[in-house]
Amino acid sequence: METHKKRRELTPEQVQQIKDGFQIQRVIMKDSETQQVYWDSISENITQDIIDITLDPKIIISKAATRSIQFATKEKLQDLILVQDAYLHGNKIEHFVFKFGFVMPDTVNNWDSTIVNRPPEQMLPKEIQSGNLVIDIQMFEQDHLIFNVKVRIFYS
Repeated sequence: METHKKRRELTPEQVQQIKDGFQIQRVIMKDSETQQVYWDSISENITQDIIDITLDPKIIISKAATRSIQFATKEKLQDLILVQDAYLHGNKIEHFVFKFGFVMPDTVNNWDSTIVNRPPEQMLPKEIQSGNLVIDIQMFEQDHLIFNVKVRIFYS
């Protein structure tokens, strides 16, 4: 017998409550092997629609990068999903879907995702990417958008 997770139906008011009670507190980008931090949002306002960040170009040649998101929620989340699309000159070049799942109400959580880079010779040069690469991060409770930010990447 196959079991399916029962989805809860959300009213527009419940979705708004979830949005109002959801907050990204901090984001850290680091090298997965060395743990060198390339960017820390501690001084950024990540509630804006679009933010500009400057990364150390070493992230391009690292084997893998880890993104750590610290978030808080006042409401219970049944199925938290993060969708990340990367756009270069407005054209989508990457699409990732990360599933977190159930989140307890009134909690602060950390979500680490590791993205393995292509070999350095297959990566676009920082001169092409810098200022032209936008990462669109969308977070959903089931199929309801609860958070969205676009991050324009510059390299130092």
